[in-house]
Amino acid sequence: MIYLNGKIEEESKILKAIEYGYGLFETIGGKGEKLYFFEEHFNRLKNGINRIGLNLKYDIEYLYNIVEDLIMLENIEKDEEFKVKVIVAEDLFYVSLNKIKLREEKNGIKVGLIKSYFQNELGFLKSLNYMNNILARKELKKNSYYEGVFINRNRHITEGTISNIFFIKEDKIFTPSLDLNILNGIIRSKIIEISKLNNIKIEEGHYYYDELLEADSIFFTNSLMKNGLLWVKEIDNKLKQKHEFITKIENEYKKILQK
Repeated sequence: MIYLNGKIEEESKILKAIEYGYGLFETIGGKGEKLYFFEEHFNRLKNGINRIGLNLKYDIEYLYNIVEDLIMLENIEKDEEFKVKVIVAEDLFYVSLNKIKLREEKNGIKVGLIKSYFQNELGFLKSLNYMNNILARKELKKNSYYEGVFINRNRHITEGTISNIFFIKEDKIFTPSLDLNILNGIIRSKIIEISKLNNIKIEEGHYYYDELLEADSIFFTNSLMKNGLLWVKEIDNKLKQKHEFITKIENEYKKILQK
């Protein structure tokens, strides 16, 4: 038995799942009846669940049917955007769908260095314990920053609180590599793919914050961002421009969504 919000109740599976953050989640964007990169999200979830020793009891078709039902129940119109959240923990399988507007900042965003918290060593997992990221976002909000840059204990830049990082210098794109324990973002992978297909030089590696500050352009990627990315107009009071590569990538990304 447990005490919850003024009442004695039976212990719920949901409370067990969130008690220690032992579980994973995925957030999937969509529009109308279309889910964006559904298979990629499912595969990442499945791989993560296997890695932490849990069991995903349902297959991709089962999950897809659930989402289809939720789209119908929410009366999603043809041009309406939405997000699907899937949570898997021990004895818990949770799926929600909510109407949203994908994040869009045509004039760019302001970002800064996250100073109070280092990169989470388990950042490669979308775990239910996002305390590090939540506290970092509170820090950023005080400075009116839209997003921030984590660094690890070796002072390498890693990722944002809800996104992957890319920067452009001398007509070449750079992004932190996966061996820095960052999330293997679905859109991150798409950006790398788009760049290579369009003969844009791109490199994954280890970079310092000063290198980011000296970049010509910077952008962040996330599944719930319009066109897959948001470009940076200012980082720690240093102004940046929107490189032509960013516009090219946005246009190619739109084509993928329309297929």
